[in-house]
This record gives sequence, structure tokens and C-alpha cells, in this order.
Amino acid sequence: MSTRARRVWWFASGAIGSGVAVWAALRFGVLAWLGDENHPVRPVVEALSWVAGVAGFAVALVALVAARRQARDTADVGGAQGGSPTGTTAKYQVDVRDSRGVQIGDNNTQKNNLKG
Repeated sequence: MSTRARRVWWFASGAIGSGVAVWAALRFGVLAWLGDENHPVRPVVEALSWVAGVAGFAVALVALVAARRQARDTADVGGAQGGSPTGTTAKYQVDVRDSRGVQIGDNNTQKNNLKG
């Protein structure tokens, strides 16, 4: 299946699923209690929505801090290496030709078993 066909399938299934959900909510009166101020469930839902709002704000704040920290770390790595000629930054810039047993990275270990 091609990428375009997959996207069309996801869009169509999402539209059908959303349509069925809206139809069921209107047909069976699932959301009718939201308009009734004396319904016993309404205060619970309002309290949970307030808690969900605070939790959503906390998650967004943590995501913002993590993204800024990651951007700062990425900028530090590129600045320390001086950048590559193509404009991209990398932690390790190496040029290895005709070599054996080369390790690139942090905390590498190597064990050589020479049979001789």
C-alpha cells in the first residue's frame, strides 16, 4: 500500500469514527447532562477538568524545559566541534580509511582474542 493510500485510509477511518461518535452522542443524549445544572455528575466533571488543565500545563512546562535543554546541549556540541563544512553539527567528526578495530563514541570497550 502506498503512502498516499495509507493517508487516505487513515483520514477516511478517522472521519467515519468521528461521525459515528457524534451520531451516538446526539442519538442517545450522552451530552445532555452538560446543560443540566442540577445533574449530580456535573460538579465532578468540572473539578476533573480543572485538574486536567493544571496537569496539562505542568506537562507543557516540563516539555518546554526539556526542549530548551536539548537545544542548548545540541548547540554546545556543535560549537565545541566547530561545525562541519556542510553546516551540520556532529559530536564526532572522523575520517577513517583502511583501518581495523576503530571505535568511535563514548565508553567503548574492546576485547581482542588473538590466536597465534
